Amino acid sequence: MLILTCLKTQAINQKNERIMKSYKILSLLTLFSLFFFSCTDENDTEYNKGNQPLEVKASSENIELDAVNPETNALTISWTSGSNQGTNSVISYTYQMDVQGKNFEKGLTLDLGQNIYEKVYKNEELNDLLISWGIVPETEVVVDVRVKATVASDAIEPAMSNIQTIKIKTHKPITKSLYLIGDATPNGWSADNATEMTPIRNTPKGFTWTGRLKAGKFKFITTSGEFAPSYNKGADDTKLYLRENGDDPYDKQFEITEGGNYKITLNLASLAIYIEKTEGAEFTELWFVGNPTGWSFKPMTVDPLDPFVFHYNDNLSAGGEFKIGTVSGSWDAAFLRPETNGAGIEATKVVKWAGDPDNKWNIPGGVYKIALDTREMKINIVPFTPYTMIYLVGDASANGWDIGNATAMSAGDTPYKFKWSGSLNTGELKFTCDKQSDWNGAWFTATQGDMPANGQLQQMVFTAKGAGLDYKWKITEGGSYTIEFDQLKETVIIKKNN
Repeated sequence: MLILTCLKTQAINQKNERIMKSYKILSLLTLFSLFFFSCTDENDTEYNKGNQPLEVKASSENIELDAVNPETNALTISWTSGSNQGTNSVISYTYQMDVQGKNFEKGLTLDLGQNIYEKVYKNEELNDLLISWGIVPETEVVVDVRVKATVASDAIEPAMSNIQTIKIKTHKPITKSLYLIGDATPNGWSADNATEMTPIRNTPKGFTWTGRLKAGKFKFITTSGEFAPSYNKGADDTKLYLRENGDDPYDKQFEITEGGNYKITLNLASLAIYIEKTEGAEFTELWFVGNPTGWSFKPMTVDPLDPFVFHYNDNLSAGGEFKIGTVSGSWDAAFLRPETNGAGIEATKVVKWAGDPDNKWNIPGGVYKIALDTREMKINIVPFTPYTMIYLVGDASANGWDIGNATAMSAGDTPYKFKWSGSLNTGELKFTCDKQSDWNGAWFTATQGDMPANGQLQQMVFTAKGAGLDYKWKITEGGSYTIEFDQLKETVIIKKNN
């Protein structure tokens, strides 16, 4: 009986051992199959592409581009991965588009690299591309699209997809820039010196301008130095009319009957305009005067984003008394001053009067950034400690948007000045003071979006926590540049070298 029990137990153990071996083999086979059919790396690159053919398709084969919604997606071209024929080699993709019948000899060719399986076009983007090929606006054109897949293996020839055909109707392009011109405007009828309007952020084809207009007339031009095309007054003061060339006899203009401060907001896609009279800043110029300047009147700088705010940033090592003049050189005019005489840097309230009592601020010698808000009648007198380094950030710079490796400038002849010379790419540019990885550090940015790097002295906007409006400079031509940067005066010169 004991022998039979032992034999039975041994048989059961042998059976369990065979089952466990089977499980191990199955597990190994499962792992092997997963590796073979879904081999990926840490960048989610799937190396085994199977045997699927390379196929291209369009989201629509017949589209009409929409001028009113330039930033809306108009067309998506997508494609399958194609096959690397079991080599586990990566596949790179080349995208091509051309007018039908041109055999892709010119057109557009983009080397997209790996793991890219679609190309998306917005309305304006695609319209601009076709017009750059000589396609007449408001006409239909048929284009061909194909994709080439190149396997990283000399043993495999590149594969070419099917050709996808799309019919597209273009529209008249809408300008990306706009200028005020007319005897009501700050610079009169000079097309070469017309007043530039500001694009409205997140409002395609929206523009705005705030400032002082005189009694007179005005309209809008699209190109500095050119009187046409222009946007004129339409059926009434709320509508625009596009005058495409100088041969158009319709040249009606908007009229300001009472001078003052105005805000103009318009949209070129809908041809709508709104002109409103606003409460303007009382002063367009102010002067810092006191012991630090030897009692000479020094002009303050108007804030580039707010006409009510004035700045005076300087080394005021002499210290002592100062006040703010409203008329250069005049001791009889009204001054902006503190409520009590001898007030220090902690006194923020500002009052205005002429004559006695002749109240003044009194500050110790040092380097200061002074900001005067005439809307709130407050002043901030802030001692300034310069940043030890300034860095270039943006796809125009050598290290792109990698803030951790932002390009350092070189120290200048004072702790406040920096200089840099080198190669810039086409693209955007701004300046970080601290390379803070969460992008919420200190920044110097441009005073408007796509600010041109014109080689002239330009004001900057400083923000201590994050980039604020995040306006950037636009480098439109790659090449050798020199940048001169002053963090105290908050000015920059970005000049292309000859």
